[in-house]
Amino acid sequence: MFTVDFLNQVANGLENDSIYHLAEKKIPSIHGHTMGLKLEQFIFDAFPYAPSTSLFEVLREEEFAPVKNANGSNFDTPDSAKLLVLRLHSRWVVAAGGFLTHSVPLYATGVEVSPLCSYAGENLEAICRGRTFHAPCEITF
Repeated sequence: MFTVDFLNQVANGLENDSIYHLAEKKIPSIHGHTMGLKLEQFIFDAFPYAPSTSLFEVLREEEFAPVKNANGSNFDTPDSAKLLVLRLHSRWVVAAGGFLTHSVPLYATGVEVSPLCSYAGENLEAICRGRTFHAPCEITF
């Protein structure tokens, strides 16, 4: 987590000492796609400017759904991140005593739990226990 003030300070102060990472990427051109070099920056490039840092070790399947590529790529897309969230929420529903049915393969869909119902899978028993949910669906109040 970063405060907006800190990010503004880093963004405004990095003009003279920016760090770039060189990446080989497919670049669209009039002849299709060609391989080219791209300069990239990442959020972790701000770490050296922070007065302090902390790291948390988390379960990737519960806490990390990167979006680094456009839909249509093989991995780390908005669609793959959405699917990871749906799978996580589906696990919450089952852990809370709910059941899932589906008309498409369950690995390609899932259940979305509104953050108004639960932020991290807590307090879902009253909503889910003994109920069957047909994926894809959204669980709201």
